[in-house]
Amino acid sequence: MNQERPIADAGKQPHATDEPLAAQNTCYIDPAPLAAVLFDQLEYLVEHHGEQCSPGCLDCGRLIQVTTWLMLPFAPGADAR
Repeated sequence: MNQERPIADAGKQPHATDEPLAAQNTCYIDPAPLAAVLFDQLEYLVEHHGEQCSPGCLDCGRLIQVTTWLMLPFAPGADAR
């Protein structure tokens, strides 16, 4: 239990009618571009694969799954549209 915040104050939550977020000195950071995040994740998985891992490593399994999805259009018998 949080000793610094009494239970009586727990019901006091901000409401939509309160002042807007911009006036509350909040900071907003734009999200990273999706392509940058995907390439960062792929780079991590590829670098991780070269290290010594225990059998059944989840990241190595993710790399295999991602590789399968990325190579799917190039698989023999893939539907050429």
